[in-house]
Parts: sequence; structure tokens; C-alpha cells
Amino acid sequence: MGSSIKNLSLVYFCNYVLGTYNDGITQTMISVIGGIPMGIGIFAVWPLAKRFGKRNVTLAGFILYSIGGIICWIFPTNMVIMLIGQFIKNIGGLPCSYVFMALFADVLNNFEWRVGFRSDGLAMSVYNIIAVAMVGICTGIFNGLLSAAGYVQRYYDEAGNLIATQTEAVKSAITFGFVGLEVFTGIILAILLIFLNVEKGLEKKQAEIKARQEAKE
Repeated sequence: MGSSIKNLSLVYFCNYVLGTYNDGITQTMISVIGGIPMGIGIFAVWPLAKRFGKRNVTLAGFILYSIGGIICWIFPTNMVIMLIGQFIKNIGGLPCSYVFMALFADVLNNFEWRVGFRSDGLAMSVYNIIAVAMVGICTGIFNGLLSAAGYVQRYYDEAGNLIATQTEAVKSAITFGFVGLEVFTGIILAILLIFLNVEKGLEKKQAEIKARQEAKE
């Protein structure tokens, strides 16, 4: 949900809050700074995950993600601070991007160890349904948020000048969508991960699963 609304908010945020309408640089800067950690992160995340555990690294990442979001939320019109906040935020998002599915697999292994059968198909189906459905749901939520705040479409005045400004209420709504919401979702996910202990005794669980399969054969 947080990611979908953030993606929907990006263009509006760059046009009306951080930059000016279609200025050609703001969105590029945000996207480039966001992409740098993703490129270099793969070399750092897995060594950390092997040393500290996938759950712990992902949990710490969500905390860092929220801290970066708070920085951006406090200074939404300052390009330098926004880029710093985005850099921190995207570093925090690395474990979720590179480690989450491996952690998901650990959950499935733990499930098989406990109940004796795998639920990969059902789990991935639910995962994909949520991912696809949230795009449409979040589009409606975000558009409703803009409408309630008083969003006005850009237009030209009688002199032919482009009018592309929004009220402070609309700018606040856009900023919340782009950086504010994920502060809360990041904290919620970090709290939920505290209770996820599927990595405990993982090697023993996998050995027992393998032994069961060999016994059936």
C-alpha cells in the first residue's frame, strides 16, 4: 500500500511540492538518488544478512527507511535534504528488495516443518493478488485524498500563462502520500518482524523436512 501510493504521488510531488511543473530535473534527481543504493546494495545486504540474520537486517532496514522518510517529510521543499533523506530511505529499503523473498521462503519451510505439507502455491497466489489489487485500490485512495484536499487541474489563464499551483492542503496531502505514509508502514513492518522467528533452528528444520521426504520415497 505504501509503495503504491508513493509511486502514484511521485509526479505530483515533483511538480507541485519539491519542484515546479514539468521542470525536467526534479523527478530525475529523485529517481537517480533512489537508484544508486539499489545498484550497490546487493554487494552489502547478503553478507549482513548471513551475519545478523535476514529478519534482523530487514527489521533494521525498515527502521532506517522510516527515519529517511521522516527527514523527507520535515523538509519536503528542500532539494538537498530531500535527496539525503531519499538516499537514507532507499538504503533502508535494500533488505526488503533483496532479502524479503528469501525470508518468505523460510516462512514456507517453517510451515512445512510444522504441518507436514507446503503451501507455496497458495502463498504466492495471495501475495500476487494483494500486489495487483492494491494498485487499483491505492489509485482510488490517492485520488480521493487529492479531491478532498481541493486539488485543481493545471490550466492556462486568459494571457496564455500556465497555472500549475496547489493549495497548502493539497501539497500536504501529496507529501503525505509520497513520504509520510511509508513512515508509518515502515514502523508497522518493523514491529511485525519482531515476532517473526522462523530462522531459529532453520538448518535442523530443513534436515527434518528432508528426512521426511526420504522416508516417503
